[in-house]
Amino acid sequence: AFNPATQGSLPVSRFGTMALRSSCYGTSLVLNIVLAMAMLYALVSTHSGVEDLSSPMSMKQMVSRDVTVGARKNPIKSGRRCGLTGKHGGIAYKYCFSHKRATKRQHANIQTKYVYWPEGQRMVKLKIAASTLKSIEKKGLQQMAKEAGIDLNKLPFKDLRPERKEYLQKNQMQVPVSKKKVTGHFRNAYRMKNPEKLAASKKTPIEGKYYHGRIIFGRFNEDQLRQLNDIPLEDESQIVYEEGVDVEDVSAADQA
Repeated sequence: AFNPATQGSLPVSRFGTMALRSSCYGTSLVLNIVLAMAMLYALVSTHSGVEDLSSPMSMKQMVSRDVTVGARKNPIKSGRRCGLTGKHGGIAYKYCFSHKRATKRQHANIQTKYVYWPEGQRMVKLKIAASTLKSIEKKGLQQMAKEAGIDLNKLPFKDLRPERKEYLQKNQMQVPVSKKKVTGHFRNAYRMKNPEKLAASKKTPIEGKYYHGRIIFGRFNEDQLRQLNDIPLEDESQIVYEEGVDVEDVSAADQA
């Protein structure tokens, strides 16, 4: 049956739906434009030289995450990789008795060795593959380091110069002391300056001593120096006195 109320309401509902959709599309388009503009502004402010304090990225720009500023960085990268040739491991297959195949990791033979550098007269610490030793003998360490872009002067080393050996032979078991004057506000403010007090002072200077491969700084007496040099302490109960010397017997007083 024909219903004029229903037929008349159809154009109105379609028009309302189309208007609702168009408004939704317009709102989403505006939001996308605003979001794109915000991202573009953040990108420009990040790469610009002028720092914007109102931007949330300014705090990240102010804080430096490079904690090795001014430190000596090791030019050899970390990981199981040869520092000179870049040799690393690969993927191989392993088989069981039934010939089922599975993958495994095959690492390179990476070792940490001290290699002699003739031009620098030192033993340089390197992380290299075992096969690289033959290449070093063929080409030379300096040439291979130059090809790899490594500065050998920045690596840990053992000095083998004749001057160094002569110094160590002359100053055995002596801790080297810096010749530079120790400066600072507290050092200068609280340092003893009266010459009479300095002459009457019983404090010995702080010195360094070797003890089983370590350096210990302090003021040491005779017993402590004996312990540092692994010399047994004297047993007072076994001291033999000379004849004619009067020695007080304190054993009875201790027993009482």
